[in-house]
Amino acid sequence: MELLTPGDPAYDAARRVRNARVDRHPAVIARCTSTDDVIAALAYARSRRLPVAVRGGGANVAGWATCDGGLVLDLSGMKRIDVDPETRTATAEPGLTWGEFDAATQKYGLALPGARNTDVGIAGHTLGGGVGDLSRQYGLTSDNAVFFDLVTADGRAIRADAEQHPELFWGLRGGGGNFGVVTRFGFRLHPVTHVLAGPLIHPAGQVRAALRTARDWLVTAPDQASLIAIVWTAPPLPYIPEHLHFERGAMLIPTWFGDPDDGEEILAPLRHGSPRPVADGVALVPYADYQRLLPSPPNYADQHVYNRGELLTELSDATIDSLLGQWDAAGPNFSVVLGALGGAISRAPAGPTAFTRRQAQWFAEICAQWYGAADSPTHVRPAVQAWRSLQPVTCGPYLNLLPDPEPEWVHAAYGTETYQRLARLKQTWDPENVFRFNANIPPTPLRTDEEEGRDA
Repeated sequence: MELLTPGDPAYDAARRVRNARVDRHPAVIARCTSTDDVIAALAYARSRRLPVAVRGGGANVAGWATCDGGLVLDLSGMKRIDVDPETRTATAEPGLTWGEFDAATQKYGLALPGARNTDVGIAGHTLGGGVGDLSRQYGLTSDNAVFFDLVTADGRAIRADAEQHPELFWGLRGGGGNFGVVTRFGFRLHPVTHVLAGPLIHPAGQVRAALRTARDWLVTAPDQASLIAIVWTAPPLPYIPEHLHFERGAMLIPTWFGDPDDGEEILAPLRHGSPRPVADGVALVPYADYQRLLPSPPNYADQHVYNRGELLTELSDATIDSLLGQWDAAGPNFSVVLGALGGAISRAPAGPTAFTRRQAQWFAEICAQWYGAADSPTHVRPAVQAWRSLQPVTCGPYLNLLPDPEPEWVHAAYGTETYQRLARLKQTWDPENVFRFNANIPPTPLRTDEEEGRDA
């Protein structure tokens, strides 16, 4: 284990997270390479009464992977992955990004529902539930977790699965990083080699109609189909016609994971219906190439980000019009991402988990991304106004896209019953709230038999 402190040459780069809007200075960064390192680093923090933040990929929009004046458990160097093609399972360490994970599993023609951005880490994405394009067919990332090896707040190394600590296993699948430091994940994988997918480009005048067509298409689309729609100012990506670079419009990316011959018919309403896209890049591509369709900007480390996700049970005409009204009024650094949910997510293929908003059929991500002043009202205000406009129709925020740390929003992500169950679980495993740099659920003291009897 390597310890970095202010003044070390590598400290400044190591303290930064993906969102440049977050600029914190920990007292020490512990670069861990094993479970024993994690145990030792936690003991070090306890002996000096240091707050503890945990870093996997460092991509969370709220910047939970760092803190001021505390210890950062940096797990980004823990990248071991072992794939068993016979059992279609993988064991993976928390420092892996999705690009690294996909590269390892695709050697065997296998995949796991995961984040589209290959620079995002697997750990936080999984613990927050985890939505991916394969989720309509195979469930959330966390639905496909079969065990978690973790270090608890008091320094014990344990395994949580369906047989060992089943209540903790329930909470780790969607309850965030509240209960310990996961040092290894066990996953169930699925056969995926190629996908029929690609960008469909619409200019500004077609955006409203294109979104309604996509919405209507999803209602009857099979689970092997998915979709993401981005309303933005188009960057100069190679598959966007040059005359539309830096122009406002929308890009739909439909996907089909089934038989490619069937996919031509399934995707036809989006490709050949009304409005017809001005550019069609749909093709049969390797899954790993598909996952790289939306690369990070080359200087993303300097980019300020305020992104928030809301889960919607429906995408009505009124909601589309409201979102597009916000987009029309905002500047070029504001965008809206709509993603298809439903399918297997709604059916909870792994049984009950702490991710409870399974009735959602869409997620809406409000994005503000810019350079310059970290808290620029010009950029933050339109994003806040947009997600607030969704509150009458949302069934709750998506935990992995929650930049607002207020307890009311964490509560809203779960609903009262699940939140209270998680708070009791927190009391069992982390009664001192050591792991509080996250979408935090404070511990609820357990009630005694005498108290329960009085209430009864």
